[in-house]
Amino acid sequence: MGFFSGEKRGVEYHAVDTIIGEKARFKGELSSSGSVSINGEFEGKLKTEGELIIARGSKVSGNVRGGSVVVSGRVDGNITASQSLEITKAGRIHGDLTGGKIIIEEGSSYCGRVRVEAEEKDPVITEIVQDEPQAATF
Repeated sequence: MGFFSGEKRGVEYHAVDTIIGEKARFKGELSSSGSVSINGEFEGKLKTEGELIIARGSKVSGNVRGGSVVVSGRVDGNITASQSLEITKAGRIHGDLTGGKIIIEEGSSYCGRVRVEAEEKDPVITEIVQDEPQAATF
């Protein structure tokens, strides 16, 4: 049973508007009002108003912005999530993290600064900043 016949592989086919496949490499700028799943390699600027899924085994080089972001692959760049940012145990990030809610699972790693912003018009900002970004492994 294949991916397009409804088999579940991380996310269901109908739940994602745009997919960069496992064997695909994309370089450039991608903008979407829906959900995006990166399963292969992406280099450039990525912005979506919906959910952004960076799957296990995938690699993203560049800054990304999404409504809610789930990272199970590798990201070399800054991540901004207007709603929530989740780094699974397979996630590896080298860049700054900004989100309304940030979840970092045990076993994941990131190197950069973390900024948590409340979801309000005039956000109350809680910032965790170190003079020099440190590598963290959970």
